[in-house]
Amino acid sequence: MTTIIAVSVIVELSAFLLYDSFRNRGNGSLRLAIRLAAGIAGIILVLIELLQGGKSGTDILLMDMMVATEMLLMYPCSYEKPSFPLKTELAAGIIAVFYSAGFPFLFPGSPLFRSQRMVLTFIYVMAVFTFHHSAVACRRLRGIRLFFRNSAVWHSIEDYARFLYSMAFVCLGTVSSCAMTVPGDAGLVMTVVCTSSFMALYALLYLRALTGRTLVVDPRTEDRIKDIIKGNLRTSFIDKAEEDRKMNNLYRKVMFLMTEKKPYLDPSFCMNDLAEQVYSNKLYVSKTINILSGRNFRQFLNYHRIQHAMALFRKDPRLKVSEAAEMSGFNSTVSFNMAFKVNTGKTPSEWMQEHVRDQDERLASF
Repeated sequence: MTTIIAVSVIVELSAFLLYDSFRNRGNGSLRLAIRLAAGIAGIILVLIELLQGGKSGTDILLMDMMVATEMLLMYPCSYEKPSFPLKTELAAGIIAVFYSAGFPFLFPGSPLFRSQRMVLTFIYVMAVFTFHHSAVACRRLRGIRLFFRNSAVWHSIEDYARFLYSMAFVCLGTVSSCAMTVPGDAGLVMTVVCTSSFMALYALLYLRALTGRTLVVDPRTEDRIKDIIKGNLRTSFIDKAEEDRKMNNLYRKVMFLMTEKKPYLDPSFCMNDLAEQVYSNKLYVSKTINILSGRNFRQFLNYHRIQHAMALFRKDPRLKVSEAAEMSGFNSTVSFNMAFKVNTGKTPSEWMQEHVRDQDERLASF
């Protein structure tokens, strides 16, 4: 039974590693490193148990799967930087590997070897889990600007999903610790069930990290939320029960005009101009934009201008702020800075520093 479970764990972890590596070949991002590190650590731990022969058992393999799952649970949300989780994960994985390999030498011939090993591993995993998630929570609460960004709703959904996965992990860990104390076949069955559950949870966490979805909220709802945040409800055109057909058609015309013609680059562009170009009256156009984008006309206009400015900065990081403001349709650098911070939560210089740093990290990872 021990060999069957060990092979099953290795097959699952290897399958995710191979698929992820093939799918993202050439992409040396830190997030990819986090996913791969969890799988590699899990495989090494299982192989160590197999090499120890008689001292291993299904219960110890359960602890190894628990360690791998806990490492993957550290995967950051979309708004979090991956450097801190990666460092924590690597430290936790290296310690777990050395601990597993060295435990037989620290307690040779101990009749309580497996019991000691399982209890200490459980304590270690829960300590790492508590430390990491407490640190993430403190960092999250310190960044008060995150709560006022347009994407705050999506970030909250990611936090709720992580909370649910964390609770599932804690519950499984608690049941697993109880299974260690049950003797005979009943304990073996509980251990196998818990190991299978951790394998299922690991698969969910890996898919969550790989796809960027929560796997808790319906995918269509996720897409709709992201479209609302972007000020683009093209996916809502099909939903005739929710929005008026005429309003949807008008908004489609507005979005086509904004993305294809880019009239917002003209600093004098106003609501009257927009209404004329989509063949409607300005009151109805204003109402349509308010309802379907969640912004008033000025906010809607500035959103598109800031998106254009960000594209300019990506093409030429040396571009001056005043030049980007003028090229994006702003009358002044002051209004550009204010609109940039409202839409991104950062000043143009802060955003550029982060963008350049991310590019340097990607280049350094190759």
